[in-house]
Amino acid sequence: MSPHEQARRIVDYEARRDDEGHLKVYHLPFGDGGGEREVAGINDRYHPEALDLIEKLITESKYVEAEDAAADHIRKYTDPVAMLSEVPAVQFALRDASFNRGPTGAVKILQDALGLPIDGVAGPNTKEALHEAEQNPRELLGKLRSARERYERHTRDESSKFWAGLASRWDRQHADSISMLA
Repeated sequence: MSPHEQARRIVDYEARRDDEGHLKVYHLPFGDGGGEREVAGINDRYHPEALDLIEKLITESKYVEAEDAAADHIRKYTDPVAMLSEVPAVQFALRDASFNRGPTGAVKILQDALGLPIDGVAGPNTKEALHEAEQNPRELLGKLRSARERYERHTRDESSKFWAGLASRWDRQHADSISMLA
């Protein structure tokens, strides 16, 4: 799966759509942490310019362009972390973690999965350990899935109204990454 296809998959994970299947802007629930509104996970707190562009395209009924703009933004934002790996299934796991928890959060998740000290910097030790772990990508993907949950537990747990959705997301991304190995 190409980087663009990976970003499209994340758009589909995140998107809310109208009755015709077009992206739509929606208001975030209190406590979400992403601001007040978003489209396909692109929110006004962390990605205001991209949100404004996509929202404008939707308002102008330029739905294909809105989908393309969302995927392009996600790809560009997540490329630095995803490109640490040469294995598409691992790239996708890193890309999805990066989009949800930012590049530093994704590197922390990776370092946890690799059993390294966690500082959020993808230095030579992290890159070397990743290269070694990629020899068994299925095992690495399982460790990344577990590390995503541990990372999230720093701020919430099963009592959070968002937990079930997050866990479902991690499971879906994990299954999609595993399917890329076949």
